[in-house]
Amino acid sequence: MGCSRVGGLVTRTAVSWQWGNVDATEAGRDVYLTHRTTNATLRVCGGRLRRDAGYGDATPVVRRELARVGAIIRLRQRGRYYLHASAAVDPHGRAFVLAGNSGTGKSTLAFALAKSGWSILGDDGVIVDAERGEIVAHAWRGPLMVSAALTGPFRELAGHGVHAMKGDSRQRIPISAAQANRGRVSALLFLERSPVFAITRLGPRDCLAALIRQSPWVILGDGESRRHLDTLRRMAAIPAFHLRHTAAEVGRMGEILAEALS
Repeated sequence: MGCSRVGGLVTRTAVSWQWGNVDATEAGRDVYLTHRTTNATLRVCGGRLRRDAGYGDATPVVRRELARVGAIIRLRQRGRYYLHASAAVDPHGRAFVLAGNSGTGKSTLAFALAKSGWSILGDDGVIVDAERGEIVAHAWRGPLMVSAALTGPFRELAGHGVHAMKGDSRQRIPISAAQANRGRVSALLFLERSPVFAITRLGPRDCLAALIRQSPWVILGDGESRRHLDTLRRMAAIPAFHLRHTAAEVGRMGEILAEALS
């Protein structure tokens, strides 16, 4: 259930959709976000995030989960769309988007690119939109979250396991890296960990299907869905690759991506 207001009262209405621990109820362009474990509520109203019942007393984790969904909805209403991906900008100003399910190596490869002089747009998320015929990726702020277990390719992580996030099964460590604000997307890489390295070109249809899986907000069915889908279709025309990678490629990932576009 979600919240809506009638006069000064809060009433319960049917949930329109769910994302993780967040229930969403739509009322025109306003969206009520309720955390199902606490009933803390955040509203997206008039293009702004407004605290509602229980938000101020909620834990930082609950507030972050609500604010994350609220920010995605707010940006969506402005024609900018969240993609579950990391992204980095090379020394020539070209943005490469690395998309894939959790555990496919987005953060690992982003960290490897940062070590080789690239700047980072996002670790586990990036915002995309269409500007004057081009697809532009915008920063989704936050540190790189790199597993403490990756001391093989990243020796500087040795001994940093004590700094891993509490309760994180993947033992990830927040790492600072040079960040970019935006970049024109030059290539899309859909990642898969594999015992054998391979990089193959993806056609527009397969690329679009992969983009929809990593940007599922497109299926909400609200007033933004058509424009969201149109943006993903335009992205599908950008050179796209299926990248199967092993630990051996981490140190030369920048060269691999540059070669893919050559």
